[in-house]
Amino acid sequence: MPLTVRQVEAAKPSERPYKLTDGQGLYLFVAPTGSKSWRANYVAGGKQKTRTYGLFPAIGLGEARKLHAAARDVEPGVDARKPTFEALAREWLSTKLPSLSNPKHKIQVENTLQVYAYPWIGDAPVDTIKRARLVEVVKAVQAGLDVDGKPLGKGDKIETAHRVAGRITAVFDYAQDVGVLEGHPASHLSRVLIPRRTKKPMPSIPKGEAGELLRAIAGYPEPVTRMGLLLMAHTFVRVNEILGFKNDELREGGAVWVVPAERVKGEGANKLPHVVPLSAPARALVRQLQAMSGCDLVLESPAVPGRPLSENTLLFALYRLGYRGRMTVHGFRALASTVLNEESPFKEDVIERQLAHKETDAVRAAYNRAEFLPQRRELMSWWSAWLERAAAGQPHASEEASRSTPPGEASPA
Repeated sequence: MPLTVRQVEAAKPSERPYKLTDGQGLYLFVAPTGSKSWRANYVAGGKQKTRTYGLFPAIGLGEARKLHAAARDVEPGVDARKPTFEALAREWLSTKLPSLSNPKHKIQVENTLQVYAYPWIGDAPVDTIKRARLVEVVKAVQAGLDVDGKPLGKGDKIETAHRVAGRITAVFDYAQDVGVLEGHPASHLSRVLIPRRTKKPMPSIPKGEAGELLRAIAGYPEPVTRMGLLLMAHTFVRVNEILGFKNDELREGGAVWVVPAERVKGEGANKLPHVVPLSAPARALVRQLQAMSGCDLVLESPAVPGRPLSENTLLFALYRLGYRGRMTVHGFRALASTVLNEESPFKEDVIERQLAHKETDAVRAAYNRAEFLPQRRELMSWWSAWLERAAAGQPHASEEASRSTPPGEASPA
């Protein structure tokens, strides 16, 4: 029986690819990714080959039948029309964009192709696009020129060119994955570009200056900003995590703070909530901030009620304390990482999980999150104790060890 439009629309992905036959050799190929492509098998030179007409819904059932009928009238072995780069890119976007949680990033991904790729290769069938043309496209972006040789907008041209190369490659990877192409010319496209500029790390003070900084913060006159900076020091989370901190994110009577996945850095469905055990000093700061807040935010802006404290408020406070160019809000993460790795008794895996650095394996990440929670409670208490000793001007274990070792002699093993 021939297919109906309703059957085509209702076809759902499965763990394995499958076919829905229409007639005269035409069939709908449904990939595990959810993409649907029109195909037909034929024999040329004694070998079976596959002809791909395009993707549904860009090519509907009626058009697929017309393309198949036309292909059967031409010499066997001559492929029917392939979809254009833009058509495939929009199919790729339809699967990629829902996995991105940041609305701004979604717009950036789509605009990258719209502005920098479609004017060059958007109308070209994907099987006609050569490597040399793709190199020409990304090198033009790197040079800051559009398809007509006119200057593009301002911005980091090298970074933009790398993003364009990456997204063009992703579209061609998609074309190969859904069977439109057997291979493609866009692999490792970014290697023809000038390497990305290495980003400078956020300024952070040496660990030996931590006590002086904490004493300066303790004297800051505005209480919400003062305690916000101290809570940042004790938790060393990312800035957007602490600014959105809400009361209902607390667990275990306030002993654990669970940052929702949507506020955690990263992309896609594999992001995990960031579990932050709160030490006794951190819990005390949270209680004081809650008492001053008139809403569900822990860090409510004293200037704009009902709104979170801004990152600039915290940053400018550090400036006023004399730390411009020497310390940022994000710098507390670098300070904690340095001290924990150099002085604490905790393993690297425990430290990395508490820093919420990206774990490439989602299963391993989820496992580690649960496995290391008891150790991370101890780690956060150890870290707060380190900060309190620093603020009090007391020596740490490593300093005491170095002082007790006579000059010229090694420390006992």
